[in-house]
Amino acid sequence: MNNRYCERCLRSTQDGNLWCQDRDCPAEAGLSIFKYGDYLGDMKIVKQISVWRTAALYEAERGGQPVWVKIAHSDPECEERLKAESAFLLQLAPYATGKKTSGSSFRPKPRPLLPVLMQPYPTPSSRPYGELSIAGIPRVFSVLTPLSGSLLRDILLQVPQVWHYEAAWIISSLTTAMHPLYSRNLMHLSLTPNIIMLDKDVEGHYRPALLDLGWLADANTSPAKLSTLVNRSEPAYSAPEISGARSVSALTPAADAYSLGMIYYEMLAGKPGYEPVIRHDDDLRQLVMQNRAPLEMGRPELAAAGVVQIVEKAISPRVRYGSVDNLKQALDGVYGKPLPEKRPVPLRFYALIGLIGMILLIIIVLALIVAIQSTRGPLR
Repeated sequence: MNNRYCERCLRSTQDGNLWCQDRDCPAEAGLSIFKYGDYLGDMKIVKQISVWRTAALYEAERGGQPVWVKIAHSDPECEERLKAESAFLLQLAPYATGKKTSGSSFRPKPRPLLPVLMQPYPTPSSRPYGELSIAGIPRVFSVLTPLSGSLLRDILLQVPQVWHYEAAWIISSLTTAMHPLYSRNLMHLSLTPNIIMLDKDVEGHYRPALLDLGWLADANTSPAKLSTLVNRSEPAYSAPEISGARSVSALTPAADAYSLGMIYYEMLAGKPGYEPVIRHDDDLRQLVMQNRAPLEMGRPELAAAGVVQIVEKAISPRVRYGSVDNLKQALDGVYGKPLPEKRPVPLRFYALIGLIGMILLIIIVLALIVAIQSTRGPLR
């Protein structure tokens, strides 16, 4: 496992060395990643899904079954973040067993808005995360059930401007996904298009899932965690107060409303508010903190409907929505709540209907035979 990955250049190398003509490129300090064929315990890495600043997400195989595995980078705060996320997810729902249950297995299941944990080891463990040593380096990981779809980042490369109804419903659904955090007075503070996966239901509407719970920060966030949060934040999507945070008091739920507002802006404008990969982090942070003018969207038809004003308030450095719930209320007031999700009926449901039909047909045939025999009378 000698691959290195630069999260800004989006390039990797197999010999541990990266080079870029950009003198500010942090490639030489790239993140250590796994490649196809590497093993993490009993799991074989199949494909890299995404590399973030605190962890990487992979598709893997375990016992012949597909799983996802999230591996924290080798940094104490990154490892603690993944441990906290795993414990939080376990509070929300028990482990996914992968076993089919009668009854519910015949009904279409809604797409989960948050990751679903699986056991970290082949045998039950008291911890929701796993720890293994690779080449003498401890690695902390969690195992998740796979989800279908594509990252919002990749979709925006193909379709820069999302239909504004879909964009609003995506943001509204993401606020619903974040409700478990806010109900516990926790903040995400790490929202980007790279941690949002979209899939389409049977009617072609996007259904999002949040692949990472962020920092789960609160008023008791430690100075070390705050420092790592600031240094590993994505300046292009982080609120100005986060980039310049010196104390925990700078952390408020309004910062998450800003991040969702920046993602919403990108879907509507067809371009990011601040290009996340062509500038050095320090330069980008300065640009974000110094900018006080509204970002130009170029959508006059949305201005008349009040949508541009919603975006501007979401990303305003001064007068901003206090939380993502306030942003959701504003969006729902214009677009209404997201349409109910419609998922494909499982094939096993049709198999059950076919089996019942065959049984009924056999019963009908037998009944006809009996009826015919009774009309003919006894055989002589």
